[in-house]
Amino acid sequence: MINTILVTDDNALDNAVLRNYLSHERLNMVSALNGREALDLLESRNIDVIVLDMVMPVMDGLAFLSEFKKTEYYGTVPIIVATHQDQPETIQKVLCEYEIFDYIIKPLDHINRLIVVNKIKSGIRYRNALKELAALKKERLHEQN
Repeated sequence: MINTILVTDDNALDNAVLRNYLSHERLNMVSALNGREALDLLESRNIDVIVLDMVMPVMDGLAFLSEFKKTEYYGTVPIIVATHQDQPETIQKVLCEYEIFDYIIKPLDHINRLIVVNKIKSGIRYRNALKELAALKKERLHEQN
């Protein structure tokens, strides 16, 4: 099964370059230009990892996280924040208030792109482990009944 990565970023160049890197890893990428589009895609696609920018039009990263927290996907789909926002208070707010898998500061130069791809692969392994754990819990409940 090919994993699908949702990249939520209004920067078309970052999206195109990241798509190229992910395709070399045999990972499918869908993109959203803002948080509203990302929420819509979550309802229609099986998303394994989200890469999220914080500064976007229509719905920014914080507004997306606030809405995402209300969905059934919260806590099961790892989010990697990739943003220019490097203020400690922003990083602390995002990491403390939401279950963020990782945070990386842009620009996404060659090294940072490789780091993001490796973080995505780790996020996929984490999501798979969560799925296995949920299946085991369900199996144990069934055995008890």
